[in-house]
Amino acid sequence: MPINFQQLRKILKSLEPGIKAYRDEAPTSAVYPYIIYEFVNEGKKTASNSVLYHKPLYFIAVISDGTESDYLPLRDVLEKRKVAYEDFIAGPFEEENDSRITQYITYVRCID
Repeated sequence: MPINFQQLRKILKSLEPGIKAYRDEAPTSAVYPYIIYEFVNEGKKTASNSVLYHKPLYFIAVISDGTESDYLPLRDVLEKRKVAYEDFIAGPFEEENDSRITQYITYVRCID
């Protein structure tokens, strides 16, 4: 289901207090797991040389020091609200004091 950015932000914030969501960067005091979301790019839908609507793309990452079960609340709420999202991809985020931090990444295209 197409959503706009404000609806996406509301969905991400609905996971609080369990998982906090931050735009662009999390504070150093953030507790795992947490979400970072960022604007990536913007496409547009045109017809007859007119722009019908804009389609911003957002990067969403669940940052975790645990297992893949940490991204499941995000996946579940996106599916419950019928929001189209890209498959999750896991990768290293950073190393902190010899502990492995993983990011679980997806993308959501909005309609504005």
